[in-house]
Amino acid sequence: MEKIPKASSWNLPPTPRQVKAIARMATILGYHEPVENKPANRWEARNMLAGFREELKRRGRENQ
Repeated sequence: MEKIPKASSWNLPPTPRQVKAIARMATILGYHEPVENKPANRWEARNMLAGFREELKRRGRENQ
């Protein structure tokens, strides 16, 4: 696990852009429970978005 310094901006709350992207991708993926408020910081939001992108790619391959 990677250590993030306490003074890093990764520890700040997710940006509005990240929150909107999480909500949009969750809707596309069919998640019914609101997940955009789950990440506590920008690092977690970044990782959540990366996971959603991977899931979209995986689902796209399954549907071909």
